[in-house]
Amino acid sequence: MALLAEPLSGLADTAAAGHLGVSEQSALTLGSGVMTTTTWLLTPLMFAQTTEIARLRVDGGRARVHAAVSRSVAMAAVWGLVLACGVTLFASTTVADGDARTYLLVRAAGLPVSAVVLAGYGALRGGGHVSDVTALAFGGAAIHVGFVVAATSSGLDIAGIGAASGLSQMAVALVGFWMLKRRDLWAGRKTLPRSGVDRWSASVAATGLLAARSAMLGGATLALTAAAVHSSDVDAAAHLVVYQVWLLVVLAVEGWKSAAQILVSSAKSESERAAVERTVLLGSLWLGSGSAVLVLAVGPLVTRLLSASAEVEAAAWSIWWLSALSFVVGAVAFTRDGVEFGRADFAANLVRIGLGTSITVAGAAVTWVLGDLMWMWIGMSLGLLVRAMVPYRTRSVAPKLTGAVR
Repeated sequence: MALLAEPLSGLADTAAAGHLGVSEQSALTLGSGVMTTTTWLLTPLMFAQTTEIARLRVDGGRARVHAAVSRSVAMAAVWGLVLACGVTLFASTTVADGDARTYLLVRAAGLPVSAVVLAGYGALRGGGHVSDVTALAFGGAAIHVGFVVAATSSGLDIAGIGAASGLSQMAVALVGFWMLKRRDLWAGRKTLPRSGVDRWSASVAATGLLAARSAMLGGATLALTAAAVHSSDVDAAAHLVVYQVWLLVVLAVEGWKSAAQILVSSAKSESERAAVERTVLLGSLWLGSGSAVLVLAVGPLVTRLLSASAEVEAAAWSIWWLSALSFVVGAVAFTRDGVEFGRADFAANLVRIGLGTSITVAGAAVTWVLGDLMWMWIGMSLGLLVRAMVPYRTRSVAPKLTGAVR
């Protein structure tokens, strides 16, 4: 449920841009594509933190938990600032469309706060307080939607849509720090270790592997966005509509992945861990099939509500069935990600992601040449199929990457 909050905010942005017009919705396609990639470069902070905190919690030692959370928050603030500078530079020097450039500049300002929020989410997840994450995420989404409505009503247009994200994340960060203290996961600067370079190295190593993974996924997203924008404004808007709904369902399915990560990383024995893995992988087949049926059923209504014009609606519906079918294999692929995250086997996961994203990018390249959105969604589905079927590696490398004392 917590993972649904971000794409719900994206749907609100899409609907608001559609209300403004086709050109604005097309501009948001470029802006949201870049920001989705950037956000994925922040999520390693959350996933690495979840595994480390869960293992430290099982082993005992509250002081080490405090130190790990402090390290993650410090890394998040620095990494968020670096990405903010990168997006600002990209928007200022590369993006020609005025609306897209404005959206990116406004969104960039809020990236350091978003990074810290995700680090906090990882700590709460690893500590077993998932309901807190759900409350924070949905509270932030509600604030975001409120700001979007107020901004578009006041004539702020694309700039107002971009500002909604940063303002809502500031509110979430304030409440999030209070929750971390309440759950005894955060004790301030006094918990920062004076030594322990090995633990810093382990945290950086795990986050680095996950960041490389996110960079691959982000590159594939940018390739899809570029191919759609290159085709036409109508195709760009249609891709935005389909992709936002696809992302909403993907993140709902990834809730299952997150559960797999938390349960696997918290397992007290190898036999318990193996039983959890079998259960979540079997469940992913049912979850993916059900998601595909649901998306196909709601397609006509959703494309009509979100599209800026009849042409956009028709273009979106032409690729809708492919996006729905991708969930059947996608659910298995995402769940396997969670299992490998729980084992801290981030290197093996990176190999699977590399194979899958290369196929997705190839599909985007065909779309760029032929101007048909169908090819990049075929590439997306085949990439997920490969990620689901690559042989699974069962050896855990968690002690090496997390520095946990077993």
